Amino acid sequence: MITQVSHFYVRVKSDLEKAFRDFFPHMSSNYIKMSKLFNKDKKYPVLAVEKVTVFTKDGDEVESARFLVPSENNNFIWIQSELFEFEGFVDDCGE
Repeated sequence: MITQVSHFYVRVKSDLEKAFRDFFPHMSSNYIKMSKLFNKDKKYPVLAVEKVTVFTKDGDEVESARFLVPSENNNFIWIQSELFEFEGFVDDCGE
């Protein structure tokens, strides 16, 4: 079996407040604050993906993922995937 691995690009969701209210009520509002580490007009390469289990305030478990991405302050950060929307693969983005 052959597996091909390539990074893909994501962009911070345009309306995080609405996305979290509608689809991710289990996520902390601190994640919205963390989005300030990223430029909403820029695409970011996802260098690794990690499966995680998030515990809601009610104690329920929700499966999620974290992305390893470079931030605007030149650090690498593991951050919840729900902050982002898919932007494309390397070939799609002209890279």
